Amino acid sequence: METNQRKAGIVLSYVSMFLTIIIGIIYLPIILHFLGKSQYGLYKLMGSVIAYMAVMDFGLSGTITRYYSRYLSLNDEENQSNVLAISSIIYSAISVIVLIIGVIIYFNLDSIFSNSLTLNELTKGKQIFIIMLVNVIITIPSHVFTAVINSHERFVFIRLLAIIQTIMWPFVVIAIMHYYKADVIGLVIVQTLFNISVIAIKVYYSLNRIKIKIKLYSWNKYFVKEMIVFSFFIFLNMIIDQIYWKTDQLILGILSGTSAVAVYSIASQLDRYYINFSANINSVFLPRISAISAKSDDMTEINGMFNKVGRIQFAIMSLILTGFILYGKSFIVFWVGKDFEKAYYISLIVMIPLLIPLIENMGIIILQAKNKHAFRSKIYFIIAVLNIIMTIPLAKLYGGIGCAVATSVALFIGNVIIINIYYHKKIGIDIKAFIKEILSMTLPVLIAFNIGIIVNHYINTTNLIILALKMIIYILIFSMFMWFMGFNNYEKNIFIGMVNKIKGNRLST
Repeated sequence: METNQRKAGIVLSYVSMFLTIIIGIIYLPIILHFLGKSQYGLYKLMGSVIAYMAVMDFGLSGTITRYYSRYLSLNDEENQSNVLAISSIIYSAISVIVLIIGVIIYFNLDSIFSNSLTLNELTKGKQIFIIMLVNVIITIPSHVFTAVINSHERFVFIRLLAIIQTIMWPFVVIAIMHYYKADVIGLVIVQTLFNISVIAIKVYYSLNRIKIKIKLYSWNKYFVKEMIVFSFFIFLNMIIDQIYWKTDQLILGILSGTSAVAVYSIASQLDRYYINFSANINSVFLPRISAISAKSDDMTEINGMFNKVGRIQFAIMSLILTGFILYGKSFIVFWVGKDFEKAYYISLIVMIPLLIPLIENMGIIILQAKNKHAFRSKIYFIIAVLNIIMTIPLAKLYGGIGCAVATSVALFIGNVIIINIYYHKKIGIDIKAFIKEILSMTLPVLIAFNIGIIVNHYINTTNLIILALKMIIYILIFSMFMWFMGFNNYEKNIFIGMVNKIKGNRLST
């Protein structure tokens, strides 16, 4: 049952991701049409500010998943209920803290953005901030129920819910924009109402289908201390993510205004899509790796999972990266217009160093499962501070390109060099063996990429049809070389099994 849920969860994760990307590609130009570059930039700018409120759950969701999964594997119902009760109390306190901090920031927005935003933009920005703050305060306590659903490995439910939300969201927003002539304020109101609906469904499912119990048996000080220490370093990682992916927009908003933020946010959105292709698969492995780590320190099984998942991720991520290098600029111009062409260079500067950490993303899950993520958090925090120090002068000189260069350098130092040394020497992940596995797959990537360069040289991309054909041909060429020169029997059997299953389903209908 759990294995089927895990496999279905992975498949549905990618279905959800593909739908998010496809709908986002269609949806974004329409939203830009309704809002304009300035209002869209303002929406993203306030989102960057409020993002720091959103991480104030202190990483407890991952912590709850870890401890709740442990007690599930031990069939300890009393401690399961106790974990949820303690977490609920802590979340209530956090919500109050977030409200206080949010109010303080609200009354200082004028001074923060006085040199870059107009009076009208400041007024709307403050309204957006208040609505988003309410959204965050409601969302934080709901992480208890998300953690419960993940711990019980109900991946099908959680992914289907995300898919339904992804499909419905743009239709509702566009309808309100069109029929009610709503502006950016209407957009954030709809976003909040949507979020409340999803939370209500998760609460209902947890209480009535999984039938969880939230009861405080004892205020275990030792457990709370261990939980807070564990969460603190996850929280640091979340802060670091905000520094990497949101602070650049905040700095640009302070120095350059909403138009620069709009361009950079397009690049960040593309980078986020790129990251999601790798990250989606990992969440379904946390309960499994936590269970393995609780029983034994032997790394053989975990190393096998690390290599298998990493190889599959490399095949996917290298296809996306090389494809974006070849066709990304043309795609962005056709998608959102020539005014956003610079987003191609910003995205690419960040994407290239991201390839290695993305194919090693399961390492983060392994660290969390083994409670060994403190070192990673400390190093990444130092690198994130370095990123900010580099970003401010580079942003003044080169705008969004400067921000991207600073982020890229920081990513390479922290996520590629330092963390791999730690994985290999301290955690027991066999990085040398992993590198050999990946190198064995690079030749087909290079051959396909060079063929794509030649095709691009002789065939100009003059319209969307030609661009689409070139992308499809490249995917076919890449897949062919990867199949015959890159994939091993295990990976081929996965694909063959998926095809046979699809054929079997068709025959049965």
